Amino acid sequence: MPFVNGIKAARERIVARDEEDRQSFLRQRGFSKVETTKIIDAVLSEEGHPPTSIFDFVQGITRIARDKPHQDVRLEMEGKAKKLLELAA
Repeated sequence: MPFVNGIKAARERIVARDEEDRQSFLRQRGFSKVETTKIIDAVLSEEGHPPTSIFDFVQGITRIARDKPHQDVRLEMEGKAKKLLELAA
């Protein structure tokens, strides 16, 4: 149940309302410009809307992480996504 509550909280926590907010939210968390663009584009493509909530950003990060050929890079990105989920709780 704590996991489900964490997901619910992440969906409700709005952290970005415009493109500038989205860019700065990810850049402040250590993502490069290229990664930031890819994450935002992944959410747009798969969810049909720009990321606004923590949950949206986590979805985009894990989507991009799946494409990383090296496990250490993938795990680092997924770790950042985990930290974001923990922020919402």
